[in-house]
Amino acid sequence: MMTTILALLILTATTLLVLGNLRMVAHDTYEALSSAASRIRQSGNPRAKLAFAALWVLIFALSYLL
Repeated sequence: MMTTILALLILTATTLLVLGNLRMVAHDTYEALSSAASRIRQSGNPRAKLAFAALWVLIFALSYLL
């Protein structure tokens, strides 16, 4: 019970911090994605890297939705 409450408090605090700095998070995400896209275009195997990125997006999406 105590672990669940602590986990929920940490999740709530983290969500509030992200939402409080949403403009900076969006800017940093855009910069990271644009640099990653340019590196993927320059490298040789874009499918493997896109599959790996899709895996991480799926992990993060499921952690917030479930």
